[in-house]
Amino acid sequence: MEEIDKIYVLVHPEYEKDRFERMKIHMSTLGLPMNKVLFAAACWGSELKSADIFNVWDPYLRPGIPTLTWKCRCLSKGEVSLVLNFYAVVKDAVKNKFGKIIILESDVFLRSDFTTCLTDLMIDLKDKPWDYISLGEGIGTRPSGVPGSYWSPTKAYPAPHQFVFRCTDSMLLRGEFLEKLLGTLIPFRECLDWELNYQLAAHRAVALWADPPLAEQGSSRNRIASLLPA
Repeated sequence: MEEIDKIYVLVHPEYEKDRFERMKIHMSTLGLPMNKVLFAAACWGSELKSADIFNVWDPYLRPGIPTLTWKCRCLSKGEVSLVLNFYAVVKDAVKNKFGKIIILESDVFLRSDFTTCLTDLMIDLKDKPWDYISLGEGIGTRPSGVPGSYWSPTKAYPAPHQFVFRCTDSMLLRGEFLEKLLGTLIPFRECLDWELNYQLAAHRAVALWADPPLAEQGSSRNRIASLLPA
């Protein structure tokens, strides 16, 4: 964990109290360095006013470039607030000149040997160019040509398609890419994972997928209820 400058958890301590408490216990139990953890929530969807939303979200942004999802024309307040909370983390990381950060969402479940797998991954990344690493498995997607065993050493593999942000529940990001995002993420058009697909392509950044994955998204696995519509 020495190479990781900060671990951000996108969770609201008031509106997501149960998730906040669970994540504190979960990460501490797994031996993550809690002095590097920052629980971050710049806003909550239900508190956003129309002026706040339309200052940052433009459903007609980038005319002439096809939309990536039908949702971009009707984002919920929760989807807008998720982008804003991610953006607040990006600003903090750039301000502090962090080289490598992890961002976790509040419904993530890390595997029991997370720190060991992360060490294996960082060793594998030493000779590979990268800007973003997907640590989880999204909604059950895996890169092609990987070892079948869940207990194989974790390595980084090319994504099987260009839409590399399969989910944003668990991400490893490099500081140089965050600096670029800081100047282009606002205003945005899509929900977070699809907006980041656009941003990564626009900056010609390099994305890889960690496999075996280090985390799973609790809401997609019915381990925890989704709060995104809030």
